[in-house]
Amino acid sequence: MRITRARSRFVLQKFDPLSKLVALISLAALAMHWNNPLLLAIMLAFLVAAACLGAGMKLGSLRRRLTFIGGFSLPLFLLTAFAAPGGRVLGAIGPLELTTGGLYDGGAAALRMICLFLSSMIYIASTDPGDFVIMTVQKLGVPYRLAFGVSIALTFLPLLEAEGRVAAAAREIRGGRPARGLRGRMQRVKKHLAAMFTAAIRRVQQTAGAMESKGFGAYRDRTFLREVPLKKKGLIMMLVSVMITAFMWVL
Repeated sequence: MRITRARSRFVLQKFDPLSKLVALISLAALAMHWNNPLLLAIMLAFLVAAACLGAGMKLGSLRRRLTFIGGFSLPLFLLTAFAAPGGRVLGAIGPLELTTGGLYDGGAAALRMICLFLSSMIYIASTDPGDFVIMTVQKLGVPYRLAFGVSIALTFLPLLEAEGRVAAAAREIRGGRPARGLRGRMQRVKKHLAAMFTAAIRRVQQTAGAMESKGFGAYRDRTFLREVPLKKKGLIMMLVSVMITAFMWVL
């Protein structure tokens, strides 16, 4: 999953991690500030286009990820819709009332969550973890132990996703009766999550052993073989991101 220069044929892969991090923070701040579902829906459409055209994410993979995120945002939508009443009453379930204001706030909360998750996935898909460590340590002065921790997280997420697909394919190859009913599906999800958790623990143990054998953290500072420069286009991207965020913030 490491982004090499030979594969940098998409726009976002050509920018350095620091400039994309500023753009990510600007988007997150704007998403947290907006309470209008229409504006958040426009941001979501922009992020979907950026994921496919800018980061090179496959449309099918993106659809599965959005479905997965939607599963988490649905409870948030329902909770907000019934817990934040206001406006005209559309219906009631016992003491709970569904209102236009609740739907408005619930839609905004769900879309905000999806935008935050999707923007983070775009950053992960278009950023080389090694470049991220070098830039945060050299340009921002972040302790390299902390930077490597974030880098490992960026590396593990795509690996765990790939292992999840392999585990699901292995179960299909072995055959067996397909899951039926809600209980059967819950059991299948439980087994899948257990396999993913086991794979994550195994990779953490392997990584920890490798880092310990190499003496990671033994010295206060460390050197790097190469440097990731902050180019002019990266500075322009940071400036444009901050300016657009400031402009949209006051609207």
